[in-house]
Amino acid sequence: MRKLLFLLVIMMAVGGVLGLLMRQDSGYVLIAYNGVKVETSFWVLILALVITLFVMSWTKRILFITLRPGNSIAKITDNLAHKRASRNTIRGMLELVGGNWNKAEKLLKNSAEKVPYPLINYISAAYAASEQDEHERSATLLRSAHKSTPEAEFAIGFAQSQIQMKQGHYESALASLLRLQKLKPKHKQIIKMLVTVYTKLKDWDSLLTLTPILKKDGIFDEDNMLELERNAFLALLDKIKFRSKLGQNQKELVVEVENLWNKLDTLSKDDEMALLYAQTLIHFGDDHRAEHFIRNSLNKKWSEGLIYEYGNMTKENPKKLLANCEAWLKKEPASANLYLVCGRLSQAMMFWGKARDYYEQAFSLDNQSEALPELSRLLNAMGDTKASQELIMVNLNQASNRLKPLPLP
Repeated sequence: MRKLLFLLVIMMAVGGVLGLLMRQDSGYVLIAYNGVKVETSFWVLILALVITLFVMSWTKRILFITLRPGNSIAKITDNLAHKRASRNTIRGMLELVGGNWNKAEKLLKNSAEKVPYPLINYISAAYAASEQDEHERSATLLRSAHKSTPEAEFAIGFAQSQIQMKQGHYESALASLLRLQKLKPKHKQIIKMLVTVYTKLKDWDSLLTLTPILKKDGIFDEDNMLELERNAFLALLDKIKFRSKLGQNQKELVVEVENLWNKLDTLSKDDEMALLYAQTLIHFGDDHRAEHFIRNSLNKKWSEGLIYEYGNMTKENPKKLLANCEAWLKKEPASANLYLVCGRLSQAMMFWGKARDYYEQAFSLDNQSEALPELSRLLNAMGDTKASQELIMVNLNQASNRLKPLPLP
């Protein structure tokens, strides 16, 4: 502010001095050339010279700008266009995040060629087109992205596979992802997407090839890994059982089931799946494998379901089975199923009194146990019909308690 006031004061002083000089003597100037005479005052001549110099200076600038477009008007115009494109790109990204797909696509597409990195614009516009189910436009934008930046093959392929999955084109997505996996075999997100695609396509065998990588690199947490292996095991087990119905060799199928179980080692932590595996081995008649699996599992962690299945094996030596069960009684004295299995194994060896004692113990621990009908049948065969009939009445009373209350005659 002070500088401005100081400048105004100086200008006023200079103007005042010039005004005084002009009033005292205006001067006289005569210019004659080739018969032409120009007469004027000295001060008018000075003013004309100043104006002429000012006009010549601006004329020079305009000519310079016109003759050097790269450094002038064209550059200024180009800079303005780039700034406008950058602003439209930012607006397009905001519209994309806000879910305004149509506007986002237009802003990003139209400004793509005027920004330093058109790849981002084209890929984002392709996402926006995909959200509008404009699949052909989306594919065209991805081709434009590849044309603008051919070296960004992985980024473009990744975007393409995501869009294909979103559209439900899982076969095409699988082809894209397999190409990307060759470029970056350890890319975690690619492997996750492959898991999703294989699951959607129900390609469980291919999915199994990924489980070692998923575990080694910790791509899935334990719960997700368990869910994945559970789904794969159930689906593949159904296929094996179907082939069994078609008459395929049972021994070959058992080996296949065992190999499948060993691959999916996370399933050993799932009690339900462990029980299903044991039941499958027994179903295919391989009691030896079933006994080995159940015994090892029970030694690590007790399971009422597994001990129940331990009594359903008919091809194993009952003496060995009973010895194992009686050893477990020391650790699990409150297991009704364990006493039930001990009773059945004793009965299989014709130890009638022993079987009776075990059945009675199982019934005392759980009056809903199958020990009740087993004991009733055994007593009847031993000639104790009265005790057998009493147990039958107990069984009937328990069954009647579970019936709906209806009027009786």
